[in-house]
Amino acid sequence: MTAQDKKARIEGGFAKHQVCSRLFEPYRALGYITNGIPHSIQYRGQSIFVTTGIGRSFHVYDAEKINLLFVGPHFAADVVSVLSIGEETFVSSGGQVTVCRRGKRVCELEAVNRGEITNLTQFGDHILAISEDNAVVIWDRTTKELFTEIEFENESFQITALVHPSTYVNKIVVGSAQGAMQIWNIQTRRCLYEFKSFGSGISCMVQAPVIDVLAVGLLDGRILLHNVKQDRPVIQLTQDGRVSAISFRTDDIPMMASASADGDVALWDLDNKRLMHVLQGAHDSHIQSIDFLVGQPVLLTSSADNSVKEWIFDGHDGVPRLLRHRSGHFAAPQMIRYHDADGRYILSAGRDRTLRFFSVFRDEQNVEMSQGSLSREARTKRVKVNDLRFPQITQFASNPAMTKDWDDVISCHQGSSNAHTWSIDRKALGKYTLMSSDSSIIRAVAISACGNFGFLGLSSGIIEMINMQSGLSRRTFEGHSKAITGIQTDSCNRYVYSTSLDGTLKIWDFVTGNELRNIELSSAPSKLMLHRESGLLACVCDDACIRVVDADAHRIVRRFSGHRNRITDLAFSNDGRWIVTSSLDSTIRTWDLPTGHMIDWFRVESMPISLAFSPSGDFLVTAHMDSVGIFLWANRTQFVDVTLRQISAAMADKEDATFVAMPTSAGLSDEKNEQSKDVLDSNGMSNRAVDGDAGVYMPAEKLTDNMVTLSSLPKSKWQTLMNLATIKKRNAPEKAPQAPEQAPFFLPTIAGTEHRFDISAQPSSGSNDADSREADKIVERTNISTASAQSGLARALYRAEETLAYGEVFEYLKKLNPAAIDIEIRTLPLDDNLKALKAFVKASTAQLQSKRDFELTQAYLNVFLGVFADIIKSNATDLEPLLTELRKECKQKWDTVDDLIRYSTCMVEFMRSSK
Repeated sequence: MTAQDKKARIEGGFAKHQVCSRLFEPYRALGYITNGIPHSIQYRGQSIFVTTGIGRSFHVYDAEKINLLFVGPHFAADVVSVLSIGEETFVSSGGQVTVCRRGKRVCELEAVNRGEITNLTQFGDHILAISEDNAVVIWDRTTKELFTEIEFENESFQITALVHPSTYVNKIVVGSAQGAMQIWNIQTRRCLYEFKSFGSGISCMVQAPVIDVLAVGLLDGRILLHNVKQDRPVIQLTQDGRVSAISFRTDDIPMMASASADGDVALWDLDNKRLMHVLQGAHDSHIQSIDFLVGQPVLLTSSADNSVKEWIFDGHDGVPRLLRHRSGHFAAPQMIRYHDADGRYILSAGRDRTLRFFSVFRDEQNVEMSQGSLSREARTKRVKVNDLRFPQITQFASNPAMTKDWDDVISCHQGSSNAHTWSIDRKALGKYTLMSSDSSIIRAVAISACGNFGFLGLSSGIIEMINMQSGLSRRTFEGHSKAITGIQTDSCNRYVYSTSLDGTLKIWDFVTGNELRNIELSSAPSKLMLHRESGLLACVCDDACIRVVDADAHRIVRRFSGHRNRITDLAFSNDGRWIVTSSLDSTIRTWDLPTGHMIDWFRVESMPISLAFSPSGDFLVTAHMDSVGIFLWANRTQFVDVTLRQISAAMADKEDATFVAMPTSAGLSDEKNEQSKDVLDSNGMSNRAVDGDAGVYMPAEKLTDNMVTLSSLPKSKWQTLMNLATIKKRNAPEKAPQAPEQAPFFLPTIAGTEHRFDISAQPSSGSNDADSREADKIVERTNISTASAQSGLARALYRAEETLAYGEVFEYLKKLNPAAIDIEIRTLPLDDNLKALKAFVKASTAQLQSKRDFELTQAYLNVFLGVFADIIKSNATDLEPLLTELRKECKQKWDTVDDLIRYSTCMVEFMRSSK
């Protein structure tokens, strides 16, 4: 496949993505720091900036505190190389080099059609790179045009590295996988000299602080300091593993640092030509680039383990310590949950055997929960840090109720009979290691609503209750015959709910530990979730069905099925109305509990593994199988009116779920917005036609005869209108404002430095006549415009009489403020037939019959009847039939509203008393 075909396939894949689903819109991604490509350091005065790649975008950090400054645009393919020069950042992605400034695209370098472009390097006013088809490509940095290309043969010289030796004009040194080096003149495109092979492939090359000397890293672990002018070795050193990066200290200390593919950093004393120290397990994956900051005893390292670290040499032994760092998961998260009641913090457990704490708003607060002095222990035992971590967390539970008093997180681990407590306050491992009583594996954990008790679900079917303060066992719950899969407790510590692979849901007495109720499920449940406010339990079963159980009625009230593969996680919305589920079929579905229907579903590129709904209702957060980030989706119902439709099983089989682009670090990319801007309308409905509008939730005008709707306008619209006279009286000034004494504007003045009036000049009579005529015209126009403004309601009523479309009258009144509405009603014309008054009564009757804007109609009638009561009374014969019909509609609609209010009040009182 050619590079053009590859790029077209990638771009074509994005063309089918929507910007969002009906309910959820991509917001941003958390936890991305860097990936496996080398970083780029930029010096601007006293400031130092670090640019790292993060998949299809890049980040720019301030090296002083490693704070995120800018997020680059989202590209169609993965970023493979970055280079920062001045205000410009050169980004290679999909075979094209793009120039960005402050995170925004500016232009592109001239295309070369040579596949992926890697190893972007600055050489004066030129940009150098290595192409996928084994060529050195050079652009002019100023004009952005192609300068020249130098091609090589793969069999004899496969390029792996290039560097510009200091003080060498127009010359570069190119290293190969065969172990040879060549010096080329880029102006003449001639090979000036070729070095003999070093016997192993060259992995990296950098300029040493000494002129004519290059540091060459080889695949066999050797590091050569070679004099290219004399073609002779200066120093040869050897480390364990492939040399992936080299850097020299520049603060008058003869030290060199080299990185390996195993995540270690070796520090070398160049004066004595010996190894000083090895930072074993500095990173959990291979290190692609390391750099000593110019003039500072600080070493910056970045790795494919999604972390950037700074090490400072402030001791006398030359051993650095970790100064600061930013990191995220380097393996996909397996379980994510919100920790606090405000939705600001997220806990995440990943396949990298870590538990991490994320802030939704401040990336500086993201941290890995400490598991002890693993680095020191790893150096002592000479093993990797990751080998000393706890086994992968399979389930955890948290409750911030007692954060300041004792541990507030409990976790169980894969294949382990031990559970561990954690402290969010200290961001570290807690006091207790909890062991199962029968040495069986702990499969599920939970914390009570008060935060005082923890629960351990064992593979033997026993549930143990632990005191979180002392770590001691309090009681056991015995009754399940197989492994526990889920534990939940109610908000008042009255009941404990548990599910097991024996296919049952049991309800236990919290205080005594006795079994109160046993509910048989037709399939083994794998997860259990409780919405404490509503008392609803949701069980994920192995038959890809979600069964919702009413904890008070002890029966199954809803069944949701439709996923075509195993369900990985579920979450209740904050109000308990929705259940959101994720599945290995790569879909995320939303189910409406009151109606029992699916109302939203969409497909994503990567399989969702875990999800959680924000306690504040503003975000849905997801984790995916092959992504190290955590993705936030904004709940669209929080800021826009969304019209939902029922998606039946037949409709789901007929039309597949729409692909939705994943969130990025900077939100959704501009390209995806352009491609998807016409997908959804202002109400969240798809522009694609829905056959017959089947299953669409009906708006107000289509509701049944038993329902009456109130308007969506604020209460001030009609409450102010009914009390307008009182408001005017209260706001009336105590003393009328007086105009300031000033001369009329038409008095003539005398030219000069001082402002004086010419009182001797008298206007002619003809001028007076002309001014009078002009004034009359102004008055006439003013009267006409005033009359027009006052007759707007009358014109709407007259049109409604002809078209019988009385709804337009109220649509006109809705646009006015309360004072204008009062004037419009009071200035209705009183002709002989009272046409305007009759039309207003008919319009009010029609509005009540449509069952819309009930309180607005009552408010308008209140003003109308108060103004024209005497006229209506004197013309009762003409208006009686219309008023009788109006009174009938008012009584009927009020009876309906009154019944609904009384029913709702009774239901609220019943629910309150049942608690």
